[in-house]
Amino acid sequence: MTTRKNTAKNLLLGYLKEQGIAARNSKVGVNFEYDGWNFLLWHDADEPKFFRLTLPGIFDVTDENYARALMACNTLNWNYKVVKASLYEYDEAGKNRASVWVCYEQMLVDNQCQEVVTRAVAALVEAAEQFQNLLT
Repeated sequence: MTTRKNTAKNLLLGYLKEQGIAARNSKVGVNFEYDGWNFLLWHDADEPKFFRLTLPGIFDVTDENYARALMACNTLNWNYKVVKASLYEYDEAGKNRASVWVCYEQMLVDNQCQEVVTRAVAALVEAAEQFQNLLT
């Protein structure tokens, strides 16, 4: 049974506090910065133990680079087992925009927060760097 204390969000907040990393609650989850990267943990009220950590907006997608960005996402998805790359479309000031997001997902058990967060952060940064290398 999941209690309010052992949700992925609360476990992450506790871990970040222990590490001295400032976190901010947002509409969709928890934002924090680490090593120059901005992370977002999505909070899913229907699956409170589901850990979905993302690096949003690692690359701006345009009409000119859409195909290359999509192929780079496919390459990452093929090469990384727990990291997924996707094109995220959104509206900004009435204009359609898109960017690449990378995501790490798994069910979280109470006593594995430190190892999961450490592994997720490392995997996301490596994937984001690999994505940039694929496009250069």
